[in-house]
Amino acid sequence: MVEQTPLELLMNYEDRWPLLNLRKSINRASLYVKKFALAIITNKIFEYFTIGVILANSITLAREDPQAVSTTPTEDLLENVFLALYTMEMVFKILGLGLIFSGPGSYLRDPWNILDFIIVMSAYLTIIQEIITV
Repeated sequence: MVEQTPLELLMNYEDRWPLLNLRKSINRASLYVKKFALAIITNKIFEYFTIGVILANSITLAREDPQAVSTTPTEDLLENVFLALYTMEMVFKILGLGLIFSGPGSYLRDPWNILDFIIVMSAYLTIIQEIITV
């Protein structure tokens, strides 16, 4: 017996509940998004790009003056660009791997991904704090 792919299983699925075709369409789109995200995060270019972003961010942080009272507009822009890149990496991994309950390879079951998640979310908390205090 040949095992069916998730897409084949979805196409053959039937039930009595309403809006079956709509639910199948949504699940099909979800499967395509997951497949696309997995293709991206498993590509070596993605891995090298992520390492390059980390190195560029490290160099940028090393160049900053830790005693400076304020930051320049360029530093603020670079910080936002790095945050956007880290967020995109996180979103692609969550879409491709699942957040927690998608199995043993889920995003938040890897300690490095947990660390990335905490760092990205803390950056957004800082932005929210700045917005509130203004």
